[in-house]
Amino acid sequence: MIDNLLQNAAKFTAAGHITLACHDDRTNRMLRISVSDTGIGIPPEKREWVFERFTKVDPFKPGTGIGLYLCRLVITRLGGDIHVCPEYEGGCCIRISLPY
Repeated sequence: MIDNLLQNAAKFTAAGHITLACHDDRTNRMLRISVSDTGIGIPPEKREWVFERFTKVDPFKPGTGIGLYLCRLVITRLGGDIHVCPEYEGGCCIRISLPY
């Protein structure tokens, strides 16, 4: 899952940086992982759409359009959550929360 998020970030970030962060939220017993970048970003109206099967933000970029769909499928089966961070500006940030 993390590899897929990092590859997506690299694919859509021509210049700038990509950040992988992890936080152990012991109070809520959640592991919080985020991948953020300074790439093209995801428009607000497509923040849920990108998690559907066979969807591609840019049809000219390589890929099948199932990576984020599979990430969400696995994460939700583990009792977690994945979403595009609405407050992030200047690119894209995807956050994963997994219970332990």
